[in-house]
Amino acid sequence: MERQLVVWCPTLLEEGERGREARTFRRVVEALATFAARVDPVRPGVCAVPTRGPSRYFGGDAALAELAAAALAGLTPDVPGGTGGVGIADGLFAAGLAARAAVGSRPVVVPPGRTPAFLAPWPVTALDRPDLADLLLRLGIRTLGDLVALPVPRVLARFGDDVVRCQRVAAGTEGELPGFRLLHPPRTPRSGPGPGRTGATARQPGFWGDTADVDARAGRAVADVQRLLDPEAVVRATLQGGRGPGQRARFVPWTGRGAGAGEDPGGPWPGRVPPPAPVTVLERPRPAQLADGTGRTVAVSGGGMIEAAPARLSLDGGPWVTVAAWAGPWPVDERWWSPRGRRRQARMQVVTAEGTAHLLTRERGGWWLEATYD
Repeated sequence: MERQLVVWCPTLLEEGERGREARTFRRVVEALATFAARVDPVRPGVCAVPTRGPSRYFGGDAALAELAAAALAGLTPDVPGGTGGVGIADGLFAAGLAARAAVGSRPVVVPPGRTPAFLAPWPVTALDRPDLADLLLRLGIRTLGDLVALPVPRVLARFGDDVVRCQRVAAGTEGELPGFRLLHPPRTPRSGPGPGRTGATARQPGFWGDTADVDARAGRAVADVQRLLDPEAVVRATLQGGRGPGQRARFVPWTGRGAGAGEDPGGPWPGRVPPPAPVTVLERPRPAQLADGTGRTVAVSGGGMIEAAPARLSLDGGPWVTVAAWAGPWPVDERWWSPRGRRRQARMQVVTAEGTAHLLTRERGGWWLEATYD
């Protein structure tokens, strides 16, 4: 099994909207590349260096780990909260745990052949399989050593292949868990016959059933685009906590892992509009008028109740249309403790006689069109 040096930067594991963490992580990789010919970014905030060549050149694993720690120390101003940890062990999984154990202290080097003993006391949550960890804990299996002690045939019959793979990784007989790598190094072209080649290296992707590699190839392609352009050039939408539909969508660099701390999409979020979510969310709300049967503007009381049923709707100064159905309101009082930052809103769903559904917001004494449903 290949020995690995892993650098673990806990403050770079989650990416923000402006890509600062991705740029800082790139500097970490560049710092390691000054003394290592190969640096593999594994996932945001985590990178690995195969130790075989560098350890021989610099005089052993301990010297290599100290060299990596010194390189990271020079990046302290760029890495908020510290530079991270450095660990060396047999296999990526064990080296990653060693690096996590080293955060805030000296590098942790697990001697060759001692990986099983190092892994045994770690909790099963270290496998990063929340559902599996919950099940194992309820069965009284608390550590990786407890998992390794179970008979393999029974693990296979009870849990399946994936847990057997986890058991082998926990035992130190395999190096890494499937799915841990989110970043992949670019592939180098392979030499071989020209057009019309029929060798195994030239087979059509997926033809022999290797469809599991499709996501990895797509990930490498996107990572290549990021390297050519910028970490912020390729983004993806993630779901975060919020009350309005515009607050729940967040764009982060493609390598980001989603919502950060305190942004749990599950809530609780008092005043959140119930599902389904609207299809079109306006970047800037448009003015609207919502009137009752007498032509007066529908008002919302301080207690969050409407004072008359909606009857007509006009959007952005357009013609009046009949309101066939409505729901709400859902009042929101955000930052009520702040004299300047307080924001009071009330949202309503209305359906016109033509069958179009809209999400309206009552704020600043008027009605606004926030989103439209399909």
